[in-house]
Amino acid sequence: MFRSFFIVSLCITYISGQPKEGIEFKVNMIKGFVIDSLTSLPIMDVNVDIYTGNGVLKHSTITDEFGYYEKPIVGYLWKPKVKFYLHNYYKKLFRLDPSVLDSNLDMNINAMIVPVPEEKRIPDLKKSTITNRAETFFIKGNVFYHLMNEESAERIIIESAEAIETSPGFVLMKVNGDHYDIARCYVPQEGKYENISFIMKSLLKDPVFEKSKNPLYLDERLLEPTMVYGSIINISTGEPVMGAEIIISEPFKRRISDENGKYAFYLNDPGRYEILMNPPPRFKRVTFSRPELIIGQGRGGWFKSNFYVRQ
Repeated sequence: MFRSFFIVSLCITYISGQPKEGIEFKVNMIKGFVIDSLTSLPIMDVNVDIYTGNGVLKHSTITDEFGYYEKPIVGYLWKPKVKFYLHNYYKKLFRLDPSVLDSNLDMNINAMIVPVPEEKRIPDLKKSTITNRAETFFIKGNVFYHLMNEESAERIIIESAEAIETSPGFVLMKVNGDHYDIARCYVPQEGKYENISFIMKSLLKDPVFEKSKNPLYLDERLLEPTMVYGSIINISTGEPVMGAEIIISEPFKRRISDENGKYAFYLNDPGRYEILMNPPPRFKRVTFSRPELIIGQGRGGWFKSNFYVRQ
C-alpha cells in the first residue's frame, strides 16, 4: 500500500509542468518521502537541502526511518531548488514548482534516488548519524541560543558549524570557531527554542539533558527581540552593495546597508511586516516581489531576507 501510494504521489508531483523563470513565492512547509529507485523502500538519513536560485543554502533536514522529512519554511523562496543526497546514492537536484503548492501553501515533494552500483561505490567515510543529525540544526545563516545561566542566554548567528563526536555517543558543537556544550544549546522548534540534547537524546550515550537540569524550552524572557536581517547583493558579480535604503513601513524603521552590504532590524511585536528596498545611485532593483514577513511572536524570531540589484 505504501509503495503504490508513494508512486502515485510522485507522479502527481512531476506532471504539473516546468516552473516559471524568475519567480518568488511563499511556502509554509516542504515535506515528503524519499525511496530507493530499485527496491521502492524508504531510505533513512537522506540529506534534504533547499537552496535559493543563486545557490545559497536556506534550509536543511534529514529523513527519518520511514524515509519521511518535513521542514517548516514560513517565508518566501526565490527560484528555489531541492537536493537529495546520501552516500553511495546519486544526487538528485531539481527546481521547485510553485504550481504544486496546496491550499495551506505546503509542498509535498517526493523523490526516488538511484543507488550507485556496487562496483562503483567508494568506502563509507561519511560522518556518523549523531554528528550528521546535530549539524542539521545549525545551518549557516540561522540562529541558536546558548544558555549562559538561569538569567541570561546569548543569541548567535551561525556562520560555520561542525558537530564533533568526542567519543562514541558524545557530541560537541563547534560554531563560528567556538565550542559549545549541547546541553546549553537551544534551537528553534515550532515557535519555541528547544534544548538540542533533549531532541537528540535517543542518539546520545548518556542522559545528557536530564543530568544538566536545564529547562526543555528557553524562557521567553531570555529571548532577544525578533531580528530581521540580510544583505544587498550585486546579482551580476555577487559582491555586497553599500548604501541601499531598507525600510519597514509600519512601524516605520529605516536602515542603510553597510560596507559589507548588510542590514538588520529588531521588532518587538508580532504581526505582518513589509520590507522595501531602494537601491543606491547607479543601481537598479532586481526583486520579484515585496517580501512580507509574518511574525508570530515578538521575541526570539529571526528572518533573513536578501535583496539583489544590478548596475
